[in-house]
Amino acid sequence: MQKSHTILFCGGGSFGHLVPSLAIAAEAEKIRPDVKMVFVCSDRSEERERLREQKQHFHALRAPKFPHHLSLHAIAFPFLLIAACFQARKILLEEKPDLVFSKGGFVSVPVCLMARWMRIPIVLHESDSVMSASAKLMARFATVICTGFPSIGLPEKFSSLTHHTGNPVREEILAGSEAAGQRITGFSGRRPVLMIIGGSQGSVALNDVVAHSLPALLESADIIHLTGVGKGIARSHARYFVRETVSEELPHLYALADIVVTRAGAGTLSELGALSKAAIAVPLTGVAHNHQLRNAELLHSRQALVLLPQEKLSTLVSEVENLLGDELLRKHLGKALHDSFPSDAAKKIAKIILAGPDASKVLS
Repeated sequence: MQKSHTILFCGGGSFGHLVPSLAIAAEAEKIRPDVKMVFVCSDRSEERERLREQKQHFHALRAPKFPHHLSLHAIAFPFLLIAACFQARKILLEEKPDLVFSKGGFVSVPVCLMARWMRIPIVLHESDSVMSASAKLMARFATVICTGFPSIGLPEKFSSLTHHTGNPVREEILAGSEAAGQRITGFSGRRPVLMIIGGSQGSVALNDVVAHSLPALLESADIIHLTGVGKGIARSHARYFVRETVSEELPHLYALADIVVTRAGAGTLSELGALSKAAIAVPLTGVAHNHQLRNAELLHSRQALVLLPQEKLSTLVSEVENLLGDELLRKHLGKALHDSFPSDAAKKIAKIILAGPDASKVLS
């Protein structure tokens, strides 16, 4: 009889850390129904609510972000980190996991530090084409490092631990229905559909250009616009479907879209790749080692998306018109984006983490 497993998933600060972990947990449960899943998230209410919706057992951990300049937070950081480590140690002692899976983010740091001290194996996953500061630190302790992009700039000494799995995509994303999308939006299906999303936090820059260019955009396509919470636009039009955020409806809206304008977070790009969608990426710059710009540049170099710098957003209408007028290019972009990310990433990572201390032996 196989020993029952407990897997602890850590990472937080955004849905970009949480959603892939949920996809991996779902695959792990299919393989080993007896496995116990435990999540450690940040103390953000949105993350706690999502885990409650998914009926997951979780702990919320108050962990400090890395300081980037001299401030009161920088002075307090060592003491806040020590407090978070004590809280993480208490969680690990209570749950006794066979393995810790780290999705990155500031929440993962105290958990992985304590897991290392307690000799609990760690599997790390980096979604982006460049590693975050916390992930670079945790890489020193990892049994296996899974990557969403083929190269993330780690030193050669980590090559034997690194496995290019791709980024996990939720099963439900692949199950969208174009007909359901039409019912949700009220669109006729006779015109092309442009979808504009600004990531989990929304994008003021994208919202502003849509508000300014809406009449011109509506001449070319019906529009789905996800603005982000608290960033709604007070516009009404039969061919303009606007929401701050969606959940269950998202796969159906994706299915309906011919072109998607998006930021360049790895999670959204991976979902669009799984669906072979033509994308125009407007990367957010100046944050987190410019990971969005790196993501978009790498995929643009593979002719897998249209790269539109934020300072050139005024050309969005012409970019959309050009792409809508070239069906062959849309198909080429969608296929190239699909081919840029390995499939079945969640299943691959699930097999690795279920191996526990033998996780490195699963690699092929």
